[in-house]
Amino acid sequence: MDRLSSVLSAFRPKATSVTSLRFSRQREHLSLSSDSSYWLYMISGELTLTAQGNSRTELKEGDGVWLASGQNMDVSLADKRQFETSILICEFDFGTKALNPLLDLEWQWIKVEKDGGIAQQLLPLNTLLLAESLQPRCGSQVIVERLAEAYLVQMLRQFIQTQKIQLGLLAGLSDIRLARAIVAIHEQPQQAWQVASLAEEAGMSRSVFSGLFKKTMGMTPMAYLTSWRMRLAAQRIKNGDRNLAILSDQLGYQSEAAFRRTFKKVIGVAPGAIGR
Repeated sequence: MDRLSSVLSAFRPKATSVTSLRFSRQREHLSLSSDSSYWLYMISGELTLTAQGNSRTELKEGDGVWLASGQNMDVSLADKRQFETSILICEFDFGTKALNPLLDLEWQWIKVEKDGGIAQQLLPLNTLLLAESLQPRCGSQVIVERLAEAYLVQMLRQFIQTQKIQLGLLAGLSDIRLARAIVAIHEQPQQAWQVASLAEEAGMSRSVFSGLFKKTMGMTPMAYLTSWRMRLAAQRIKNGDRNLAILSDQLGYQSEAAFRRTFKKVIGVAPGAIGR
C-alpha cells in the first residue's frame, strides 16, 4: 500500500457540500464548522481571511487554501469597488477530528497559489470541478462530490510530493525514509514494533531515526504507534465493532485490560463511551 493510501484507507474523505459564495460588503463573517475540513478556492476577486488569534491569509483569483478544520473567520475585501468576489467552498467529512491524524493540522492553513506547481498539477481537476459546480446539469451533484474528493486526495498527494508541510503526519509521509516506518505501522498495527525494528524499516540508525521522527511528527515513534492503534480502535468501535477482546488482540495487546487502560489514556474516554 502506498504512503497516502495507508491513511486514507482508514480515514476516507467524503464531500458533504460544494457551494459558491459571493461577497459584496467590505467586511463580512464566514462560519465554517470545526467538525469538517474545507477547501476554499477564489473564483474571482481578492479577499483576506482572518481567524481567531489573527491568523490570516490573502487570496487572489485562482488561489486556494485548505483548512484541516473549519473556523469562524472575518472576510475583508481587498477593494470595496470590486463588483464581484466569489469563492468556492468544498466541505469534507474526514471522520471525527480527534481520531484522524491528518486533522492534527487544524492550526495550519495550507495555501495553494495560482502560479505554483501544485496549482498547475490540480488544474485539470479544478477546471472540471468549477464547470460542474457553477453550471449545474443533470447528475451534477454526484459528479461534483466525487470530483471534490478526487481533488482533495490529489492535493494531499501534492503536499507530500513537494514537502509542502513541515510538521505532522503529512510531513512524515513526505520523507521517504520515515514514510516506510509509518506505512509499516499503518499496515501492521498488531506487530510488536520497537524503535529498533521501525528504524530498520526506515533504513536508518536507531538514534538518527528517533530524532528525525520526533522532530518531524511531533512525537516519538512509540507514541505514534500507540496513537494510531487507539485511533483505529475508536474508529472501529464507532462503526459498530464492539468485541473488545478481539479488537485488542488485532491491535497487538495481550490483554483486554491493557487495551482498555491505554484507550482511556489516549482517547480520554472508555471504549464504551465511543460506542454511545
